[in-house]
Amino acid sequence: MSLLEQYYNEITKRLNDVKEHDEDAIEQAAQLLFDCEKQGGTIYAFGTGHSHMMGQDLYARAGGYAKIVPIVEIELTLLTHPTKSTTIERIPEYADVLEHLYHVKANDVVIVSSNSGRNGLVVEYTKRLKEKGVKIIAVTSLSHSKSIASRHPSGKRLFEYADVILDNRGPLGDASIKHNDLISTGPVSTIMSCFMLQAMMSTFIQKCIDDGMEEIPVFRSSNADNADEFNKVLFDKYIINRKKD
Repeated sequence: MSLLEQYYNEITKRLNDVKEHDEDAIEQAAQLLFDCEKQGGTIYAFGTGHSHMMGQDLYARAGGYAKIVPIVEIELTLLTHPTKSTTIERIPEYADVLEHLYHVKANDVVIVSSNSGRNGLVVEYTKRLKEKGVKIIAVTSLSHSKSIASRHPSGKRLFEYADVILDNRGPLGDASIKHNDLISTGPVSTIMSCFMLQAMMSTFIQKCIDDGMEEIPVFRSSNADNADEFNKVLFDKYIINRKKD
């Protein structure tokens, strides 16, 4: 069996498992987004390290909802130094910075992505959000998270603060193809998490359509003809000139 086929099999068996068992979870997550929108709340997306990419995949893209707000600071990505985000995500007190920059309030929704769900910042920030009455959609690997200890003083992990859990089915360590006792490749968390989140967003958008909402701001591809003018209206209203709380 080729490596391509092995990796394909690892991904597709997880996709099939989501299709068979997680429709209710995706529906529940979409309902939280719909309720938030109807109540005038804000939808945020947060993650650190590679997990920040899940929020970015929802933001300002073709087929994406224009009112998503990413909680993303450059030091929590891999763009300035490959281990900086790893260091910061283990510091619970960095939640002070995020609370200063982002005024998340009760009845908002935050989509929190963390494969392990164990690090101090993710747990601390999620804990504080929950205490404010914020709804949490956790995107995580239950297999990984339940098999390791938390790095937060509470001993809790992300999934324990979630209103809805989207389990990306990642194995412990994320890599799904074992070459030998020392080397494994083929991570699955990004592909699976993005799939589940985009399924959630499509379900949410359909709820908005079914409800008869007058305006449902979804971006078109900037590389499609006549899309720039359409997208500029959404960028100006919901991103560039977005009202801050």
